[in-house]
Amino acid sequence: MKRFYQPLFLGLIILLGLALRVVRLDFQPLWWDEGYSVFFATRDFATMLARTAIDIHPPFYYAVMQIWMGIFGQDAVALRWLSVVFGVAAIPLLYALAHKLFSDRRLALIAAFLLAISPFHIYYSQEVRMYGLVTLLGIASTYLFAQLLPMKSGTPQTFLLAAIYIGVTAAALYTQYYAAFIIAFQFLFAVWYIARYNRALLRWHSISELWSNSLMHWLGAWIAIGVLYLPWVIYAGPKLYFYVTSKVTHEAYPPLDPITFLARYLSAFSIGHLTNLDWLVWTSIVLVAIALIGILIAIKNRISPTLPHSFTPILTLFYLVIPLTLGYIVNLVYPFNPVHGERLLLLAAPAFYLLTAIGITALWNRRAILGALVVVVIGVISGASLYDFYTVPRYPNDDYRPLIQQMEQTALPNDLFLAIYPWQIGYLESYYHGAPLTIVETPSDTWANHPDQMQRDLDSYLAQHPRIWIAALQTLGRIVEDALDANLRPRAYTTLDTWFGTTRLEMFATVSDPLLSDHPLALSTSLSPSAKSWGVSTKSIVAGQDLVPIWFEWNVPHRDDFKLSFRLFDSKGNLWAQDDRDVESNRQRIGFSVPTGTPPGKYDLRLVAYQSNDTSLKSEALLANVNIVRPSQPNLAAIPNRMTSDAGTDIRLVGYETNTTIRPGEPSPITLFWQATHTIDENWMSVIQVQDMSGKVFANTQAPPAHGIYPTQQWQPNEIVRDPQSILVRGDTPDGDYRIVVSMIDPATNTLSRFVQVGKVTVKGRPRYFGAPSPSNLFDARFGDVAQLIGYDISQEQQNVRIILYWKALATSETSYKVFVHFNDSNGLPTFDATNQSTGEDSILPIRISISP
Repeated sequence: MKRFYQPLFLGLIILLGLALRVVRLDFQPLWWDEGYSVFFATRDFATMLARTAIDIHPPFYYAVMQIWMGIFGQDAVALRWLSVVFGVAAIPLLYALAHKLFSDRRLALIAAFLLAISPFHIYYSQEVRMYGLVTLLGIASTYLFAQLLPMKSGTPQTFLLAAIYIGVTAAALYTQYYAAFIIAFQFLFAVWYIARYNRALLRWHSISELWSNSLMHWLGAWIAIGVLYLPWVIYAGPKLYFYVTSKVTHEAYPPLDPITFLARYLSAFSIGHLTNLDWLVWTSIVLVAIALIGILIAIKNRISPTLPHSFTPILTLFYLVIPLTLGYIVNLVYPFNPVHGERLLLLAAPAFYLLTAIGITALWNRRAILGALVVVVIGVISGASLYDFYTVPRYPNDDYRPLIQQMEQTALPNDLFLAIYPWQIGYLESYYHGAPLTIVETPSDTWANHPDQMQRDLDSYLAQHPRIWIAALQTLGRIVEDALDANLRPRAYTTLDTWFGTTRLEMFATVSDPLLSDHPLALSTSLSPSAKSWGVSTKSIVAGQDLVPIWFEWNVPHRDDFKLSFRLFDSKGNLWAQDDRDVESNRQRIGFSVPTGTPPGKYDLRLVAYQSNDTSLKSEALLANVNIVRPSQPNLAAIPNRMTSDAGTDIRLVGYETNTTIRPGEPSPITLFWQATHTIDENWMSVIQVQDMSGKVFANTQAPPAHGIYPTQQWQPNEIVRDPQSILVRGDTPDGDYRIVVSMIDPATNTLSRFVQVGKVTVKGRPRYFGAPSPSNLFDARFGDVAQLIGYDISQEQQNVRIILYWKALATSETSYKVFVHFNDSNGLPTFDATNQSTGEDSILPIRISISP
């Protein structure tokens, strides 16, 4: 290989490694361990040391994170960039190590390429954990070890390299405890090296030179590393021993047998962690087989007396085998084998790629096309694994991003968040950008064992913070979660109670009870639970700050078959807020929130009770007339997707909320948040368009802001106004990515302000059918120029009648139509009816109707 091309190839490999490590960096949410990383790194230094002393990893990575966050912030993507830097830096360093060991630039480039495309290494180059850093430090330590191995002691150059080696290796130990396996393999190799090559060294060096290259040459360096690490051993050792033994006992993992252990780690080194494409695990045989060729070459070269490079395959073999062997011994003594536990030995993966590169180079030297073909096959395998990595959500039920977005829209300054787990604090530190919170880490073990202490602590918290948040995980026994709920629910109003995957987000608020009503709750008792007494506050409510306290005492115990839906309507019947709840036993306190930006005025608060399995069976009652008033200061932190964009008027757009995917022919909600900068003399109207990237319009909505109940002439300076709108994309809109742009228009003068882009949306249509259906009953009825009914099927299943209507679309329409099906008795009077929605180009419409016996 020409020396001119080598830097170019290495640069391309590094760029490839960078590109693969930044793809979809924000796709996966932080998971528990990453939350712990952010938690540790956001503590003060003394607290961080104290907390990591009782954790399974030492503190160096978190100290580096603290420096990084001081420069780049603590957003999840910013923190993942730190791991990207470590991952990319490892690529040229592995190249340097391979070239140092083998003096073969092709082999070094292949090793760098294997690391660059390694799904296993890419996985941890995107994770906010220390595994990428310890792997980088392990490669650096091994490079310095190989550099120092043949050097004389006592020279300035040797002293400098030894000092760097000591610092790098000590840093690795302070990053992950398993970094001790790096020192172990180096120690064992040094013993083997000196013993195996003793005669050869005598032929090449004098007795004094042999002594300088003896084991004593290294003892000083390792003692220095031990001295640097001793303070941490003294400080954390006893605590770590107690933590590990307790954790192993609690987790109760069985130790792995050697075959399973080796298969799991070699598979991870080869194709990484798989989520959906499990069959790819068998392709790891390809890399393992090539690495085995490298191992055989290493064993074959053990008898060669030629220095200095004949020892390097054995060094590489030690680099892989010793950490795996010691890891297996730890597995026997302290078994801990969680999902993706192979990450603990990522530091040994570079040796696997070096051995694989040895095997590929051997094939390449025998026949270039064979070596190149193997590289291509490995690239395809890695690509398939990376497709799984980039496209499959790994933690869909533990994604706290929508949960925290909900908190941002509801939280107020001085709210208290009770963190049951430290990783929840890490999530908030990274994702939360709402009103300032007081975050308290709960003493979970103390509260679980001493409920009276929890009661006293909660009394103190409620005296200082009238609103308390809990993110109650429902998958780990939920002892503290249930205890908090049982303690707070009877004496506070539940303002928020909703589920996000496996977590139940609750917010409790202490407010005065409302006066009880003199009138019975006007719900149909045949359909709904009846209330002994009830009451709703009639005080004025500040939008986005106050809540409407609602008080019930039911005649029945908890009912799973009914739901309560509280809905806020304006004078035109537009829905502004909705909160659905279960019916709880006996007394129930509900705090109804009014969203930020809701216009001031009179509203109706209505209760709809409905059956969980049949929403058509419902009963409705007016609870109260609510007077909404504007806040004295706008709460900008509660606005989703905050932005500051002046549309060229005295009104600016400060936020928006919309779906990321919409269907052609179906209305899609979008909410805009406007802020007046001055008093407004005109009544502007909102304009929303969906455009492709060339500016072609596929949807255009023009309507008064806030459903027309709050004209812009009434807006006050700095007031936030919520503007719910709807966009309808044409039925013939092609699938693809589009942009949403917003403007305002003065109908009196037709003056249009400039458009502001608020986001992008993906249009995804439903499957379309253009064939000729075969209904059992032919029919021919045209409905204007829009659609033609060409037939139907009808069948009866016990007490259900199933009807399938066959439609033919005659033209595209921007109007969404409903289909009404009526059953008439012998006198022509309607007995049953059903409603379904027909939109766009649906050709088959099934309807099911239940008939009473």
